[in-house]
This record gives sequence, structure tokens and C-alpha cells, in this order.
Amino acid sequence: MRTHKTKTRKSLLRAAMVPVTALAMGAAVPTSASAQATNPCAPAAAVNPCAPAAMPSNPCAPAAANPCAPGAAAANPCAPGAANPCAPGAAPAAKAADASALPKGPYDTTVKATQAPYGNEMPNIVDNYLRASPYIGTGGFIDPTGIPMLKMLGFKTVVSLLKPDEGAPNEGDLVKKSGMNYIQISVPTMAPTADQVAEFAKIADDPANYPILLHCESSNRVGAMWALYRASKGVPAEIAVEEGRQVGLKTSREPQVRQDLGLPPL
Repeated sequence: MRTHKTKTRKSLLRAAMVPVTALAMGAAVPTSASAQATNPCAPAAAVNPCAPAAMPSNPCAPAAANPCAPGAAAANPCAPGAANPCAPGAAPAAKAADASALPKGPYDTTVKATQAPYGNEMPNIVDNYLRASPYIGTGGFIDPTGIPMLKMLGFKTVVSLLKPDEGAPNEGDLVKKSGMNYIQISVPTMAPTADQVAEFAKIADDPANYPILLHCESSNRVGAMWALYRASKGVPAEIAVEEGRQVGLKTSREPQVRQDLGLPPL
């Protein structure tokens, strides 16, 4: 009987000790929160490197992996600096690239720029049309109804050698309305003057005007202008006259052109 009572007490004592032991063991095992506090290199801190408390609590996290670190600003393509495509300085660079793509003169075809149309006919638009150089077309009378088509064909500038009482009375307005530049160099004499040739040379040598359409009533004055212009650029006089003939110069105006170039008469 005494033995049975002794066993019963031990069992009760053992049962009473179980929760106490478990509690003691639980207190001995650190929780995840306390582990993080104890181990600043715990992986949990790398989950959110941008959290306010994360950066100071994890000194062992690699700096490159932290998008909130000061170095991360360098990865921003819009950050200030020379390599910043969003900076205001980027626009002038683009303009400079555009300028470098322009031809250097009426015969420069080393760049891809809009040229004057090929061919020797432009029905219902320009009489006696020809192409004197890659960026300069020539011809006679322009049909006013066809002026918008010139813009569609790529022309940017129209230079007229007509007198004020010749051609369509509103030609200049129609050209401008179609989105092209209009320049008039009225030539009432048998050949353009030296000042008029110099004025045309400035227009013809400026790539910003390309492609150009140079015209008059029949293309005779155009041929005279072209011959004198080419001679002013160093082309031998006889060759310049021949070029003028190709784009419309006729015997009615050639004597004056030859005289201006110091050539013997026909």
C-alpha cells in the first residue's frame, strides 16, 4: 500500500513538471524576432531593403543590392549629368546631328537628303523642267494649280526670275500657302546682273533651301542665271555656258552671257 502511494505521488509530480519544463524550454529557444535583433545579418532583413528600419538593422547587406543607397541615383537615366538623355543639353546635340546630315553644296550626294525630282518633264506643273544639280530643278512657267504638287514632290524653295507683271499674279502667295519658301529675283534684262547672280549663289549654296526650283517664263533666263552662277563658282566659262544651254539658255540671251564672261561672240 505504501509503495502504491509513493508511485502515485511521483506520477503526479512528473505531470506537474511537464508544463514547467516546456515553458523553460520555450524560453530557451529564441523567436524569429529576437533572432533578428540578435543577428543583424539575418536573411529577413534583405526582403525589403527600402523599409525605414531595414537599412540600419542590416549592416551586412551588400550596398549594390540596396536600390535606396545613394549609388542607385547613378542608374537613373534622367539624373543630372553628361550621360543624361533627359537633360536640356540633349536637344542641341540632336540639332547638331541634323545639321551634319545636310549636304555641303548643290552637288554633294554623300548624305541622304531630299533631292529635286529626276526627269525632263513635269506635265501640267512646270514647263521645260530639268534637273541642273541633285538639289536644284529648273524650268519655265509654273501652272498655279500645280503648285501644291511641288510641295508633295519635295521642293522646299521656289526662286522666280519673273518680272512682277509676268506669271501668275498670286504665285508667291500660292507657294507660301503650300508650305514652301518663295524668293523673287526679277530679271528684266537679257542676263542677270552680277548682284543678282551673287544673290542666287547665296540661295543655291545654302542646304537649308534644298531642294530648289528655279524658274522663269520659258527657262531662258534660268539658263543665263545658271551659266553665270556656275562660272562664279570656278567652272570654265565655255563649260558654264554649255550647262546653261542644257537647262534653257537660248541664242537670244547667250550673247549677253558670253560678253559678261569675257567670251568671244557667237
